Amino acid sequence: MKNLFYFLLFLGLANAGLFQCKSKEKLEDEVFEETKPAKIDFDKASVQIMDTLSAQLLGRWNLQQVEFVLKPHNREGSVKKDTIFRDFAVLEIQNISRESPKYPGVTGQMVYKDQRWPVRFNLIADATRIIEKKGPHAYTLLDWNFPNGSRTWKPEELFMKNLGLIGDNYSIELDSNKSMVWKGLNLDVKEIRLKKM
Repeated sequence: MKNLFYFLLFLGLANAGLFQCKSKEKLEDEVFEETKPAKIDFDKASVQIMDTLSAQLLGRWNLQQVEFVLKPHNREGSVKKDTIFRDFAVLEIQNISRESPKYPGVTGQMVYKDQRWPVRFNLIADATRIIEKKGPHAYTLLDWNFPNGSRTWKPEELFMKNLGLIGDNYSIELDSNKSMVWKGLNLDVKEIRLKKM
């Protein structure tokens, strides 16, 4: 009888311990469920960012400040030392194609003095902006948009051709006050500050 009493006491304590462990595990599972981040639909978030950009990009943008910080490589460019140009040129964004809602295609012109050159770029949403709601809105490669075939550059155009402004990758951050900042990623352009005209 004494052994049966100890056996039942032991069984009761063991069940109480198991109950506490299960309760603790259940509580941990519930806490984990509450703190587990919501799943992000990257496609939908990318389209939302592109909608925001597309709604504000059309129009004329003054390149208020273009900052060059020369990188150590063997390229003969138009800029020979670290330089800041003010009110340098105008980027006219004339069309935004939304055939691919995630990757809008943008066309327009770069206007420098009395010269005009066709340009194009595609926008790609930045994952950091999607996840953390901060950082650049998009990335792009700003490129010429001449018809297929070779082009002969006039002497007065060579400065712009060799500048390194066109043909670089940029991160784009749109501000709420009709301005945006493009940060150069590969060549000598450190930053372009643009203001809508």
